[in-house]
Amino acid sequence: MKICNFFISFVVSLLVVSASIAQQIQKVKVDGGLLQLKESSFKINSFQISKYEITNQLYAVFLNRQEIASDGMFKEKQLINVGDKDLQVEFTDNQWKAKSGKENYPMVMVSYYGALEYCKWIGAKLPTENQWKYAASGGNLSKHFTYAGSNNLDQVGWFKNNSQLQAHAVGGKLSNELGIYDMSGNAWEWCLNDSLKSDTGFCVHMGGSWYATSEPASINAHYGNHPTHFSNSVGFRPVVAIEKVINFKTYKGKPWNNQRQQIPGKIQCEWYDLGGEGIAYHDADSINSGSGRLNPADGTFLNEFRIKEAVDISYTKSSAIDKNPHNMVEPQMNQLYLGWTAPGEWDNYSVDVTKTGKYAIGIMYTASGNGSIDILLDGKPFTGELLISSTKSAKETVAWRQWHHWNRMDKLTTVKLIKGKHLLTLKTVTNGNMNYDYISFSLEK
Repeated sequence: MKICNFFISFVVSLLVVSASIAQQIQKVKVDGGLLQLKESSFKINSFQISKYEITNQLYAVFLNRQEIASDGMFKEKQLINVGDKDLQVEFTDNQWKAKSGKENYPMVMVSYYGALEYCKWIGAKLPTENQWKYAASGGNLSKHFTYAGSNNLDQVGWFKNNSQLQAHAVGGKLSNELGIYDMSGNAWEWCLNDSLKSDTGFCVHMGGSWYATSEPASINAHYGNHPTHFSNSVGFRPVVAIEKVINFKTYKGKPWNNQRQQIPGKIQCEWYDLGGEGIAYHDADSINSGSGRLNPADGTFLNEFRIKEAVDISYTKSSAIDKNPHNMVEPQMNQLYLGWTAPGEWDNYSVDVTKTGKYAIGIMYTASGNGSIDILLDGKPFTGELLISSTKSAKETVAWRQWHHWNRMDKLTTVKLIKGKHLLTLKTVTNGNMNYDYISFSLEK
């Protein structure tokens, strides 16, 4: 596990005030099938893809949450071209925002790295070239059009002949067979190069743009550039894995130690249910990065806690690690917690609510950057996205210890819970490199 309000109005209400990032990015399910090319065919597994190109407003949220400075640099990579007049986000009053009137426009002047980091932040990826072509062609609903949704580009895309040589707000033309917009024209879209080794490599971008002629907008056209390339006509859209829906009625997970955790009270995050990957939890890899790795397998309870499971677990340590001058709240020592969390990962907890009422939800945590979580109840949406504030300190002199500044937020939100047995799901939504000790449920009077 690797850890981890605004308003804009789209044609079809793409965003909602205070809605979660996952909700803001409307997704279209693309059922798997065969991508038929001229001389070969490729099997494509099912996936989800963004209905619209990522907009300036959405990208500004990412820049702010990840605390990207005015130079646009992140992890020694230039994400956006801050020196170009065609960049449609701006850094004012110490924060990023979309330029007035450009909120709904596709995010451009973004490098391949800038697109890639945004996708990582929401637990997504850039589409492979074949995924992009399959989605653009309509998947298994394809009518085999030249462009994404039509043989007449003017119906579905902004290009040189109809754009007035400028980009347009997303969703302004007709969609393709799957209900996806702007896959031909408006902005080129970066595709994934998972074998990229240097800045001189080649990264594909597909779909043509407002500045290009009709030929590049055809589904099978093939263009691209190096990953540090910036253009006022190149943007992107993410691909998201299809999440497994938890059916509470047929749930096969079991409470840790055969004891349901109690509400009101603290839900200890390391006491997630038994049942394994895809049932009790979902983790990005199969290795416990804490127990038995960071913490040596020496036969002790803390170092080997749930060592054979993929969820990453560690514990608070003194010697200036978790006991340090930059804590906002002092943690207890030798307390187990979840770490190395990544967007899209989740853990299930069988709980017993002993009293119906209104509860304040809190969390004991660390976060080296701003991130967010979501809590589901009985497999259904419950809290929506909850922002977890960064505990990063400018005074910290030990870089790795930014992951060990503890804080407690006592009231992330309030919810109503009904007495009885329930299933809670803790999900990491956006990446803040967060560690979770416990989630608290306090009954309000």
